[in-house]
Amino acid sequence: MTTMRELRNLAGLKEGAARARREQRRVLVSRTRLVNSVDPLSFFASATEYRGTRNFWSDPDRAVTLVGVGVAWELEINTGEDPYLKTGQEWGRLLQGAIRVPQESPTGTGPLLLGGFSFDPLAGKTPLWEGFSDASFILPQFLLTVTGRECWLTVNALIRPGEDVEQTAKRLTDKEDALLGEVADFHLSPPDRASFEMFEVEPDRWKKTVAAAAREIREGVIEKVVLARQLRLQSDKSFSPEASLYRLRERQPHSFLFAVERGEVCFLGASPERLVKREGERLYSTCLAGTTRRGEDPEEDQKLGEALLSDPKNRGEHAVVVHMIGEVFQRGCSQVRTPDSPSLYRVRDVQHLFTPVEGTPLPETTLLSMVQQLHPTPALGGFPQKEAVARIRETEGMDRGWYSAPVGWLDYRGDGEFACAIRSGLIRGREASLFAGCGIVGDSEPNSEYEETKLKFKPMLSALGGDSW
Repeated sequence: MTTMRELRNLAGLKEGAARARREQRRVLVSRTRLVNSVDPLSFFASATEYRGTRNFWSDPDRAVTLVGVGVAWELEINTGEDPYLKTGQEWGRLLQGAIRVPQESPTGTGPLLLGGFSFDPLAGKTPLWEGFSDASFILPQFLLTVTGRECWLTVNALIRPGEDVEQTAKRLTDKEDALLGEVADFHLSPPDRASFEMFEVEPDRWKKTVAAAAREIREGVIEKVVLARQLRLQSDKSFSPEASLYRLRERQPHSFLFAVERGEVCFLGASPERLVKREGERLYSTCLAGTTRRGEDPEEDQKLGEALLSDPKNRGEHAVVVHMIGEVFQRGCSQVRTPDSPSLYRVRDVQHLFTPVEGTPLPETTLLSMVQQLHPTPALGGFPQKEAVARIRETEGMDRGWYSAPVGWLDYRGDGEFACAIRSGLIRGREASLFAGCGIVGDSEPNSEYEETKLKFKPMLSALGGDSW
C-alpha cells in the first residue's frame, strides 16, 4: 500500500521516469519542502550513516546554513582539465531537463552543489590530500537548508530509464524518515577539551624562505607572495568533525563555517574571507589583507586597530588586493562599487583591514567565471597572480591542497557563494594538519611573519579542543 508520505515523494518522480524512458538518459528530480525546525549541526552530527559524504556550510550572518548528506551525483575533476569550466559544463548538462518540485524555491534549496577546488591544479600532489581533487562537488541526496526561522529539506534523485519509481519513493521516504527521526532524538552536547601534541613543520626553513622572498621583492622580481606553513597534530583519540564545528560555531560567530568530508578525511574551518557571492543580479567580494591581534581590553583593541589602519606596510598590502579584485569586477560587471578606504573586520583572535566590493554582472559573467578570475587573490597568493603562484609552487615546500582555495556552493539558478578556505585544517583520525600563511612584501621580517602565523593557527587549535601556544 502506498502511504501519503510515499505519494509526496512520488511528486516529480513519475514525470522524471517518463522523461528518462523517452530520452534514454538519467533525469534529475528534486523535491523541496518545509520541515520542522532542526539545528543544522545536529543534523550533520546525527547523520552517521552518511559519514564520509557530509558537507556543512554557513555564512557569517547565519542567513543561510546548508547541510548535505548522501550522494545523488558527484563530480571529480583532476589535473589536465580546467576545473572551473568543466564544473560549469557538467553541472549545466545535469540540470538540462531536471524536474523541480516546486518549480521555484527559496535561496539555498533545490538542486545545489557543495564542495570546492584545489589551490593550484599544477602543484605536486601528496597522499595528505587524497580524495580532494582539483574540483570535487556533491549534489547531496538530502539537503537541509536553514534560512532565518525556516527549515527546508530537499531530496535529490537521478532517475534511470526503466526505474521503478514507486520503489524509489519508498526508499527515499524511509531514508528521510530515518534522518529526521534521528535528529529529533539527538542531543548535541558541548564537547570535552582534547589533548594533542603539536609539531611545527620546518619553521626555520620557512623563515629562510620568507627572508629570500622579501629580498626578491625588494629587487623587483615580484611585488608580493603569500607563503604558508603547516602545523601537525597527533592525538590519542580521533578528532571529531562534529565537535570541531561545534567549537567553531561558538567561538567564530562572524566567519564562514565549512566542512567537506571525503571518505575518512574532513577539511573544515572558519574563514573570515568571502571570495565571491552571486545573488541574482548582484556580485559581492571581500578584500581582506593586513592583520593584527585583538587587544586584551577594548582600549588596547582600539589602539591596535587604529595602528593597523595607519600602518604603511599593511595598507600597501591591502591596496594591492583592492586593486586586483576591483580590476576583475570591472571586467565582469557593468557597475562596481567600492569604498574609498578600508575599515576593520574583527574576529575572535585577529582583526583585518576590510574593503567590500559589489558589482552588477554582465550577461556572460557567471559565478564560476568570477571564482576562476579572482582565485587566488593577492591576499591568498600574491601579485602578480601567475608569477606569485609559480613562486609558491617552487619554494613553499608543502602541498596546500584545498587550503586557501575556493570552497562553497552553487545552485541551479547560478547563485551561490565561495569563501577562501583559510583558518582551516584537515583531520584524519587521530592526526590533523593545520595551515596558516602571511603576505610577504619587501619589508617583511621573518620572525614577525612567523608570529602572525601563530595568531592565525589559533582558531583551529581551539576548534580541535586544545589551547594555543
